[in-house]
Amino acid sequence: MRKSLRTSLLPLALLAAFTLPSTMHGQGCSMCRDATAGSAPQTRKAFRRAIPLLGFPAIAIFSGALVLARKIQPGRD
Repeated sequence: MRKSLRTSLLPLALLAAFTLPSTMHGQGCSMCRDATAGSAPQTRKAFRRAIPLLGFPAIAIFSGALVLARKIQPGRD
């Protein structure tokens, strides 16, 4: 019961984190700030949408590595 609850709450938490961008505060990387400083409003809007979207591949790779680490047990053949 506990594991199924955790696996169902994790996607909901990630969905909430990425659909509520007004509550999220990025780290403010200087390249993004410099790229959008003199840009048109449409470009700034595109950057605001694209930056959180870039988190999905990183999350997928990290969670895949965690799943593999949990499945592989040292010393077992």
